[in-house]
Amino acid sequence: AFGATWAELQAAVRDGPEATIRKLLTPGEGQDDFDRLMDALGPETGQVQPGAADDALQAWWLYRLIGTPFPFRERMTLFWHNHFATSVAKVQQFALMKKQNLLLRKHALGKFGPFLLEISKDPAMLIWLDSNTNVKGRPNENYARELMELFSLGVGNYTETDIREAARAFTGWHTNGQEFTFNRYQHDDGPKTVLGQTGNWDGGDVVRIVLEQPAAARFLVRKLYRHFVSEAEPPPDNLLEPLADRFRKSDYDIADLMGVILRSRLFFSEHAYRQRIKSPVEYVVGMLRALEARPDSASGLRGLPAATAGLGQTLFAPPNVKGWEGGKTWLNSATVLARHNLAWQLVQGGADLFGAKINPAALVQRYAGRDNYGRQVDFLLNLLLQPGQGEIADEVRGRLVAFLSAGEPKGGALDRRLRETTHTILVMPAYQLA
Repeated sequence: AFGATWAELQAAVRDGPEATIRKLLTPGEGQDDFDRLMDALGPETGQVQPGAADDALQAWWLYRLIGTPFPFRERMTLFWHNHFATSVAKVQQFALMKKQNLLLRKHALGKFGPFLLEISKDPAMLIWLDSNTNVKGRPNENYARELMELFSLGVGNYTETDIREAARAFTGWHTNGQEFTFNRYQHDDGPKTVLGQTGNWDGGDVVRIVLEQPAAARFLVRKLYRHFVSEAEPPPDNLLEPLADRFRKSDYDIADLMGVILRSRLFFSEHAYRQRIKSPVEYVVGMLRALEARPDSASGLRGLPAATAGLGQTLFAPPNVKGWEGGKTWLNSATVLARHNLAWQLVQGGADLFGAKINPAALVQRYAGRDNYGRQVDFLLNLLLQPGQGEIADEVRGRLVAFLSAGEPKGGALDRRLRETTHTILVMPAYQLA
């Protein structure tokens, strides 16, 4: 998911992997109440200028990411936001972007077939890919192309003829600016041949046909593997095929697939250990959750979206239809420095800073006491890094302990050193990885 609190980590250790994974995949206590509260919040109306994203809309989602009792669903919602990349810079309606976000969350761990069909009718998506210009006699291929290339099959598993025919099937799938509308006068109801199947197809038929292709499950499993297991090397087909076969036979059940991935020996292996670079949102939200930030409100987080954007990711505004590339593109001289500076600002714990109150010194002393510097360092390393055997060199740990023990052992000086030690760990190379 994202960062875990100390209490969550201890519960996971106590309960064991199976119970913990089951908990990740199941709504938490108070989830329904939290959803009702969050769904009622957030910007509902208004326009945004081209090229800009609204801080209030981003703050609404960041608040949800930090406070949710069901963090894995939010993690999957973030994954699907990048998969079905849609930007407010073109859509220009806060309410439609929020509506799409709720749709992503609704289906995040459901069946992919109904998900893909509903996203094909989503007003924000229809605006994003110019679907209102897709009319009988002059089909616009944008959505049909992205459906096959980016959403379901991947390059090489369809032809240009398939794109053109699928575009005809989606003619008349329009929006009135707020809802999906089917314009039957602009729909081409003639026979079409898509991926070898001929009939008077509409968009729903195209969704069915693409998911009947063996390539669809392989494409989706490969993308989930990269996001949750390893970005280091593309996995061989024979490694993914059992997962793809399971996905097909489950009728594209996302929760079932993720349960298999999270329980696999591969997921627990060295092959998957710290093989992904955290996205800016993962980095920021993980830090805030682990350090038990308590934002007062979504509006109080209005400064955090700009800070996250400085790290290279603006929620609701992916750079193009392919979404964020991720991986090594997240880190460069500017964004590494931005991570360093943001972590430094956050651990200072200013009451008004981004609306998220953090007190790492008090957190350390609550769980590790005030007098044992070795225990304090170990607490921070275990909380923030969960290091593997021998991953943190004795020399590094020793230097952190020596820093904490230097100078006045009480009062503000110790608090300051605990904050600085926390910051040091947050900017270690290992903390940038998942």
